[in-house]
Order: sequence, then C-alpha cells, then structure tokens
Amino acid sequence: VKGMACSACASKVEQTALKLDGVKVAKVSQPKGTAEITYDSAKTNPAAIAKYITDKSGFKAEVAGWNK
Repeated sequence: VKGMACSACASKVEQTALKLDGVKVAKVSQPKGTAEITYDSAKTNPAAIAKYITDKSGFKAEVAGWNK
C-alpha cells in the first residue's frame, strides 16, 4: 500500500478493507507499507481487494506475490 504517512492512514486502509464483503481481517503496517488481509475466497480475491482499497481509501494498493 503506497502513500501512507501515519498510523491514521493505516487505520483508514484497514477500515476500508473491512467494508468489502468477504474480508475477515485486515492488518496494515504503515512503516512497511503492507496490508495482510484474511478473506473468504468464495466472495473475493486479492486483486479485487487491492482495487477496492485503491478506489475507496485514496491509497494505491497492489498485490504482492500473487498471480492474477
């Protein structure tokens, strides 16, 4: 996740991710620029989660280590 400057930014990304149907847990690290998302694969996927975070939070999210 790019563009986070503080813990409030990380919190916004977490709260945004949790609004997406199928996302169960979101752990965001502002210093690392990462988000660990636990999700229901029957409802969503990493690419959809990254797009949702990018579209809704104002921060650029992309999937690391996942083939689309």
